[in-house]
Amino acid sequence: MTESIHRASGLVFYLLGTTLIAAYVLMANKIYTAQSAWWLQRADLPFALAAILYGGTSLYLSLNPKQKRVPVLAAFIIIPLAAFFIFLVILNFWESLGLPAGQTMI
Repeated sequence: MTESIHRASGLVFYLLGTTLIAAYVLMANKIYTAQSAWWLQRADLPFALAAILYGGTSLYLSLNPKQKRVPVLAAFIIIPLAAFFIFLVILNFWESLGLPAGQTMI
C-alpha cells in the first residue's frame, strides 16, 4: 500500500512540478500571463500535498526497509506533515478565513 501511494504521489509531484515550472516560465516571458497566474494560484496546494505525501512515504520506506507495519513510526511521520499541510492551507486562505491582517511594511 505504501509503495503504491509513493509511486502515485511521485508521479503527481513531478507532473504538477513540471506544469508549475512551465507556467512560471510562460509568465516570466509574458506569454499567457492570465492563464499562467491562474494556474500558479490554483496548483500550489495540490503540489504541496503531493510533495508531502511523496516525502512522507519516502521517509517511511527508508526508515522501514523490511516493509513491516509500524504504526508508531507512521504516526511520528504523519502528524508533523499533516500539521504542516494544515498550516499551508491556513496561510493560503488567510483572508478568506477572516483572520486579522497585519499592516503593510511598504
